[in-house]
Amino acid sequence: MKRYVLPSLRGWLQSTALLSVIAGYVLLLGVNAALGDLQRRQQHLKLAASLRQEAATGVLAAGPMRSLGLEARVLPEGDELRPSLRKGPSGQQWLVSRSTLELANGERRLLELRQDVSLDLEQQHLAQLLLVAAAGVSILFTSLLLRPVLRRGLVVPLNDLDQELQALEADTLGDHLLDPRLQPQELRAIAHAFNNLQQRLAEAWKRERSFVDGVAHELRTPITVISGHSQRLQRQVLPDLALKSVESIDAEARRMGSLLTALRELARCDAGRLQLQFQRLDADEQLLLVHEQAWPRSPDRLPLPPPSTNGLPLFSADSSRVQQCLQLLITNALNFSTGSVRLFAERSDQQLVLHVQDSGPGIAESERALVLQRFQRGSSAAGQRGPGIGLALVHELMRAMNAEVVIADAPGGGADLQLRFKLAPDAP
Repeated sequence: MKRYVLPSLRGWLQSTALLSVIAGYVLLLGVNAALGDLQRRQQHLKLAASLRQEAATGVLAAGPMRSLGLEARVLPEGDELRPSLRKGPSGQQWLVSRSTLELANGERRLLELRQDVSLDLEQQHLAQLLLVAAAGVSILFTSLLLRPVLRRGLVVPLNDLDQELQALEADTLGDHLLDPRLQPQELRAIAHAFNNLQQRLAEAWKRERSFVDGVAHELRTPITVISGHSQRLQRQVLPDLALKSVESIDAEARRMGSLLTALRELARCDAGRLQLQFQRLDADEQLLLVHEQAWPRSPDRLPLPPPSTNGLPLFSADSSRVQQCLQLLITNALNFSTGSVRLFAERSDQQLVLHVQDSGPGIAESERALVLQRFQRGSSAAGQRGPGIGLALVHELMRAMNAEVVIADAPGGGADLQLRFKLAPDAP
């Protein structure tokens, strides 16, 4: 069954209210016309009864009746007729009835009474026109009055409720409950229900964060022990097969350590417990620092970043988090490409941009928003190992520093991952 979707609750209420007012006035016009017709017929019947009594005792006086717009005559035979409107030859409206008349000698005749009601009908028509005009004015006034009433009683409370809901964050669930007393009576049940839902979500979110923090903390020690023993074994003389096993153990331990670090950082971002120390940083210096740390892993694929030709302005960020983001991007570029990875910085309008470019398959434009989500990977990563949280962590860290990560295409093919930091308005 197809459900009708209301385009606007305010418009629907306003239209319904106006239609109700119009229906009320139409009903009033109908009742007024019916009552007027009933009153005319009752008065006509009373006149007919009075004339029957007068005709039974004597002769009807035609003069006084004509002055009252009445015509009466006695018919020898015929059928009785209830009062009904008939149009005269000159356009007049006559109310005509026939009723049984019993004469003094006991004979029965019919008294036909014709009453000119043209003036009465014109007055009734004029009254209806006045009522229609009053209804139009009333409908217009109601329409104008409904706007502020609906705005104050419906739109404003709903907008306030929407703003309070929009202000909620994952790490503040349960801290800012809605006050049902400040809501209209119709919205209080919704406020109570949302508060209950918010508290349940806050408890679930708190348990999830505690679980991730606990797992990351408890696993760091055994992974560190495994990594330490594997490195100690690598320094000893071992058979080739054993040496390969030790190297595999060491690589997996390092990978697990990196994964736990990423999970712990994401948990801190979610909980709002990420500690940042902002300072004025030099772009060239940051690139040299990350190159010095990453160069031993692949010296032939990571050339020295060129110094900027024009003096770049300083940007505000946390140095350790910038290094962490660059390390993740470099690792991602080395894993998913076979050529060299270029590092350089430039200024773009009021932004300082750090580039990490590779010569791999790149990232499709339709997948760029996807790969910034947790545990999501693009089609170009098929066949490669990885949990899919590196770019997600970069995205969260950059957001925490009021910056952004942008994925673009490298000029010669491949991916161009950019860390964009806002510059101060007065930056040279």
